[in-house]
Amino acid sequence: MLARHHQRHNNRAGNNWRITLLSVLFLLLAAVIVGRLFFLQIIKGQAYAVMASDQHELYKKLFPERGTIYVVEGEGKNRALYPLVTNRTMYVVYVSPKEIDDATTTAEKLFGVIGLPDDSDERIYAEGAASSNSMQLGSSSPAMIKRQELIGNWIAIFNQKDKSYYPIRERLPDDKINKLEELAIKGVGWSEKSYRYYSEEGIGGQIFGFWGYSGNERVGKYGIEGYYDSELAGKMGEIRSERDASGNMIALGNNELKDKIDGADLILTINRAIQYEACQSLKRSITEHKAVGGSVIVMDPATGAILAMCSFPDYNPDKYYEVEDANLFNNKAIFDSYEPGSIFKSFTMAAAIDAGAVSPDTTYADTGVVDYTDYKIRNFNDKIYGLVTMTRVLEYSINTGVIYAMRQMTAKVFTEYVKKFGFGEITGVDLNKEMAGNINNLNRKGEINTATATFGQGITATPLQLIAAFSAIVNGGKLMKPYIVSQVVRDNEVEATAKPTVVRQVISPKSSLIMKAMLVSVVENGHATKAQIPGYRVGGKTGTAQVPAKGGGYQPDDVIIGSFIGFVPYENPRFVILARVDKPMEGRLGEIVAAPVFTDIAKFALKYYNVPRDK
Repeated sequence: MLARHHQRHNNRAGNNWRITLLSVLFLLLAAVIVGRLFFLQIIKGQAYAVMASDQHELYKKLFPERGTIYVVEGEGKNRALYPLVTNRTMYVVYVSPKEIDDATTTAEKLFGVIGLPDDSDERIYAEGAASSNSMQLGSSSPAMIKRQELIGNWIAIFNQKDKSYYPIRERLPDDKINKLEELAIKGVGWSEKSYRYYSEEGIGGQIFGFWGYSGNERVGKYGIEGYYDSELAGKMGEIRSERDASGNMIALGNNELKDKIDGADLILTINRAIQYEACQSLKRSITEHKAVGGSVIVMDPATGAILAMCSFPDYNPDKYYEVEDANLFNNKAIFDSYEPGSIFKSFTMAAAIDAGAVSPDTTYADTGVVDYTDYKIRNFNDKIYGLVTMTRVLEYSINTGVIYAMRQMTAKVFTEYVKKFGFGEITGVDLNKEMAGNINNLNRKGEINTATATFGQGITATPLQLIAAFSAIVNGGKLMKPYIVSQVVRDNEVEATAKPTVVRQVISPKSSLIMKAMLVSVVENGHATKAQIPGYRVGGKTGTAQVPAKGGGYQPDDVIIGSFIGFVPYENPRFVILARVDKPMEGRLGEIVAAPVFTDIAKFALKYYNVPRDK
């Protein structure tokens, strides 16, 4: 009896031990499962959510938002930012021809919703489809012909049953897509796509550039979009996952989501109101004088900040794909170098004053000509001025007078100053596609090459080089590096702030003061009286430059570039403004076609910034 009882007790103890062991194993297994679920759902939940999401959600989580470009409005407490370049989500409509039952009916229904493109210019992605529009169109209206052509092309596309995808139209808004959704046309679909949106047309497309394609990749091109592409673009997100031998993702493998980094926003030095006024004033002059184009720049001479920059002809960055001549993408203000003409006399005189070779009252006897044996340099309209001062040389824009000033300091010293002013090298402005101009003539033997350069002939410069160098004349002698982006901002945090950069001291502060007075005298007593502004002392210089011919020499005398560069006010210049008008058919002279552009902009800017009168 005792032995049997002892055996039952041992069996019961063994069973309890097994139950305990199994319980512990189940608890451990449950803990592992709970821990793994916590890891998958909480720690790695975002990554799996993305992988399980639809295409739209995946796009939003992995593809960065391109940065916004802001310009400034107002000043001081009233200063605000205005987004001129942003992003807009629109739609691409496509068809799957193999799913379409009736090509004609589908084309008619689709046209009923999306119609012709805004510009009434067919934009179809199919090659060779246009051959189908040889139908008899009769005497229909232009709009009806366009409609029939477009529908005919679509029908040709829709009948290509071996195709599964054909994009039909881009940039469609929500209301069009809502109508397509209601109709539920078989074989017609759409997908979201982010587009750059340039909110105001005609106020400086060449400054901004555009977001276009390089191969299959969208990148910023030209202007700010090109120069700051990496900052604006941000960084793509990424999904990293372990996969099995068949390439399938392992559900419990090591899968991670690398977050996207949205692009940075840019805050420009451009003032929206000044920019608008500058563009409109330039347009008026181009139209009034029947010119082919032009450029205008407004700069703060103390810092190098660009307050406005505009060139014509321009283009709409929203429709960059419609531009037929790629040269239109280049910003004329930084890309198109030209022989500046008499504007350059300002730099020649500043160099001679700073070198101690002449003073404002230095006189010389003008005979109207400088004879280089095979070539004679004469004054404009063959005038002879007799005994004149250096101040009069600038006032009346005397060619022989600046040659005299150059000879007093020597050609070598003159050339050194030209280089110190920054000519022959790019300014380094933060815009894509800047050119350097050409001063190689100064390296050629023979004084005549230097002589013609003293009045801006035989050498070339861009408008930006000229305004940066002129700013050095009036700001105390410092060549400032021009810039157009003041701040780079990401996630509301300022990443970088532009600081005014002194490239070099070109002339002394004393020489700068002397030159300012001489340039004011040009406006008050010389050829630039149209630049006068009541209540302010204005300084500046006109330029009427010949245009080189392709085969050598110059185009006819009536083909010129008229320009004016000036500053205001005298004591502490707030603005330097350069206006250039290309090949005007009427007016022609810089004082007629360009000086009024300066005056319009300067009057507006002085009032806008409430600059006190100084006269």
